[in-house]
Amino acid sequence: MVLPRLKFLTLLTMLSGLIGCASVPPNSQHDSFSDYAESVFRHQSTVLSRLMMLSEAEQLPDNETFEKTEQAMHDACQLLNEYAERESDGESMSLRFKAKVQASIEGCDASIQKMEALMAGLDQDQAPPHAHP
Repeated sequence: MVLPRLKFLTLLTMLSGLIGCASVPPNSQHDSFSDYAESVFRHQSTVLSRLMMLSEAEQLPDNETFEKTEQAMHDACQLLNEYAERESDGESMSLRFKAKVQASIEGCDASIQKMEALMAGLDQDQAPPHAHP
């Protein structure tokens, strides 16, 4: 489910407070962990929007690999999305829950990248024959 814009902005604001002290993953191009987490959240939102558009256009493949990868992305990013939902509802959260969110972000990022790679394959499959070199 794509979060409404208000929830998105709230999460971005709160991520800096949530994970300001956490370290940036190795090989990351981000200056801080909060920048990394914000980037992951934005990337997820972009991929989810694209999935919705492909679904509406009935261009999603009906195969097990695609479905499993999509479900794995939703599962891996569940804590990040739950955090955003709770934060937008004004709920307080334990430090333990916040730590779990921090620990889940790299896995969320990896699963988003896998989903995006599968979708890139769709673009190649659907390109007109003259578009291939």
